[in-house]
Amino acid sequence: MHVADALTQETIFGMADGATYSGMLCLGGDGRRYFFAQAQVDGRPVAPPAQHFESREDALRGLADMASGGSRPADRRGPGQA
Repeated sequence: MHVADALTQETIFGMADGATYSGMLCLGGDGRRYFFAQAQVDGRPVAPPAQHFESREDALRGLADMASGGSRPADRRGPGQA
């Protein structure tokens, strides 16, 4: 799903286990499921959680869990970049 398909967009900020995070939370075109269009942890871009969430609260928990290391995906930096 692309951001263009989103009914709403909201920037989320937070802290989890000492990590700061932000993400663009979108309500999908179906009006029922949420997804993240982009995310950052400690100022670095990361692949946003790929799943869709049934509620805004579930989405917020998913991003916080990722930021705290519970389900952190690989970041988007190329090989050899720090």
